Amino acid sequence: MEEQKQPGRFENAPEDFQNEWLDHLAETSPFPGFMPVGEEKEALRKKMLREIKHRTGHAAFRISGRVIRWSAAAAILLLTAGIGYFKVREMGDKPVQYVTLFTQTGERKLIQLPDSSTVWLGPASGISYADNFSGNRQVKLLFGEALFDVSKDDDHPFSVGVDSLNVEVLGTSFNIKAYKKHEAITIGVSTGKIRVSKQSQVLSYLVDKEQISIRKQDYSFNKTTMPALDVEGLRNNRINFEDMPLKDVLTMLESYYPVTFEMADDVKMRISGSFSLKLQTKQVVKVLQQLVEKKIEILEKQPGIYTVRSSINKH
Repeated sequence: MEEQKQPGRFENAPEDFQNEWLDHLAETSPFPGFMPVGEEKEALRKKMLREIKHRTGHAAFRISGRVIRWSAAAAILLLTAGIGYFKVREMGDKPVQYVTLFTQTGERKLIQLPDSSTVWLGPASGISYADNFSGNRQVKLLFGEALFDVSKDDDHPFSVGVDSLNVEVLGTSFNIKAYKKHEAITIGVSTGKIRVSKQSQVLSYLVDKEQISIRKQDYSFNKTTMPALDVEGLRNNRINFEDMPLKDVLTMLESYYPVTFEMADDVKMRISGSFSLKLQTKQVVKVLQQLVEKKIEILEKQPGIYTVRSSINKH
């Protein structure tokens, strides 16, 4: 009679099997917050395995030939332990709490993060972050614009998630424009150095006075160096834009002022400029008309609503 093999213990399972199971758990169970990357992710993996082994200490699988079959009871036990560990590990025995803040049209907000870094959140924008950083410092810019002034901490990298991009820094000041209606995400550096990635692919490194514009449609990008670029407009009470499509500039102005721009034509124009936030709506429109010269007409349809159209070949 063939000898029946006894269930093996989880801690005695091959390491690749343990890792495969943990990857499966991560894919099928939602991770609370931002998934760590690199060395921190590997460290978290090892700590999770140790915690699961400690909590179970019993048979986790049966081996029959080359086929590994999970015991239903053991699988439930491990799944419960694994999910619970994910939820409490970040802050000891307390679940991670997230702060989500929004601004209204024309409103700017100065936010101090748990590590003493600061964020100027632009108008009509949203941001989310853990109420107490532990390990990597991770922030999510949901939409809109934000200026980050990051406290230097070599042991705890700072990163900002925006769309499907990740911006990683150590100590620097940089601005991100990610308005919902914009075709591109624009990132500019005032001081320091950042790395911009999409998943595991590094798109570019940026240093002082460099800017990258990344198209949302295909994530192609254009990197420029602009000595005159002021990425600290939110701090300095200015609206700044460099080589930006006119319709994106209009969208940005709609966040700062109670105004609506209606595009009568598919205008293809890029402009650069800077407005003081002390200007009133009609003054901004007047300066904007000067920037587009005679190629574009900006006509007030009714109070607060303007029609924008090409003036070429129009009589």
